[in-house]
Amino acid sequence: MKAYRRFESLQQMSYALATFAVCALLLESAGLQHWAERLDLGPERTVALPIANALHRVLAPLRLESLRQHTLVGLAKVRWSDDPEALEEAAGTPISAAALPTATMTGDIPTAEAPGKAHTSTAAPLTPSSTPLPLVEGAPPLLTPLPAIALVEAGHTRTVALAGDSMMAVGLSSTLLREGPQYKDIAFIRAFKSGTGLARPEVFNWQQEYPAMLQQRRPDFVIVAIGANDGQGFVEGGVTYQFGTQGWQDIYQRRVKAYIDMLTANGATVVWLELPPMKSPVYDARIALVNRIALTVVKSEPHAIWFSTAGIIGDGNGRFRDFGNVDGKAVKLRQGDGIHMSDEGGELITAKLLPWLAAQAPAPATPAASSPAASNPSTAKPEEPPQ
Repeated sequence: MKAYRRFESLQQMSYALATFAVCALLLESAGLQHWAERLDLGPERTVALPIANALHRVLAPLRLESLRQHTLVGLAKVRWSDDPEALEEAAGTPISAAALPTATMTGDIPTAEAPGKAHTSTAAPLTPSSTPLPLVEGAPPLLTPLPAIALVEAGHTRTVALAGDSMMAVGLSSTLLREGPQYKDIAFIRAFKSGTGLARPEVFNWQQEYPAMLQQRRPDFVIVAIGANDGQGFVEGGVTYQFGTQGWQDIYQRRVKAYIDMLTANGATVVWLELPPMKSPVYDARIALVNRIALTVVKSEPHAIWFSTAGIIGDGNGRFRDFGNVDGKAVKLRQGDGIHMSDEGGELITAKLLPWLAAQAPAPATPAASSPAASNPSTAKPEEPPQ
C-alpha cells in the first residue's frame, strides 16, 4: 500500500507554510506588536517594533482578531483553552478586545504573556526613596504562617480584592471565585489584568488602572500575585536599565513600594503571594530576584503580609514540580507553559487563604433568662456559708 504523503512537492509545502504564516499574521498582528513591545531593550527590539507597529496599523481595521478572541473564549468556557486572556473573559472579567498570546519568549527568557495595549497612558511619577532597602539574604522561606487577623463579625462581609497579572488570572482567581461562595461572609473584587506588571508602566499603569477597577469599592484585604512579566529591562528618565543591575533593582523596589502604598491607601491589608518556582532555570533565576525585592518591601510595610508558595506548589526543596500528590492522587499542579498554576495547583494555595480570611468571631452571648427566684428576692434561697 502506498504510504500517505502530506505534500507532493517541496513547492506545495512552501505554499502551505506561506498560507499559514499569512493567516497567523492576520489573526495575530496585535500579538506580534505586543511581543515586540515586551522585548528586552536592545537591537532586536529596535528592529522588530517598527515592523510590528506598521503591520498592525494595516491589519487592525480588518478586525479579524476579534473572531480569534471569541473562539478562544468559547474554548475556555469548555476548558479547551488555557489562554490567560480568554480565561479572564470566560470568568466574567472585563478585558480589552485585543487578544494576548501566552508563554512568549523574550530572547531566551519566557514571560508569562505579552501585554494588552488597552491603555497607553504615561507612568505616574514615583517619589524617589532616599535610600533603597538592602535586599533580604537568600531565598524566601519555603512556608510562612499566616498571622492572626481580626475575625469577621457576625452579619458582616469581608471584601477581598484579587490583584495582579496572569499569575492571579490563571489558576488562582478561578479557584478563589469558585470556592469562595461556600464562605458566605467573603465578597470578591476582580482587579487583575493579564500581560501587565510593574516594570513597564508605560504599557499598563497600575497607579491609574487599579482605582478604576475598584469602582469606588473599598476592600479590606488585597491578595496580590504579580511580577511574572517583570524580568526585563526598562527605561526610566531617558536612561536604560538592564534587568538585574543595581539601578534596575532600586527603581523596581520603588515601584513595588508605590504599588503597595496604593493598595493600602484606604486601609486595606495586602497579602503578597510569592511567585512559584518556574520550569525554565534561567527564567526561575529572574523570578527569584523579583521575589526577593518584593519580600524586602513587604517586610518593611506594616499593612502587608508575605505568603510563601514554594513550599506548597513546589517540591520539598522549593523547586519546580509539574505534578503533586493531593489526597492520594497524582494531579497536575502547573500549566503546560511551566509558569502558571493549574486549578488544582491554585486549590493548594486557596485552601490556606480562604479559611483564614473567613474566620468568624463567635456570636455574642445572649443574657440568660432570669429565674423567678432572681426576680423575687423574698423567695430566693439564702447563700450557705462556705465550708
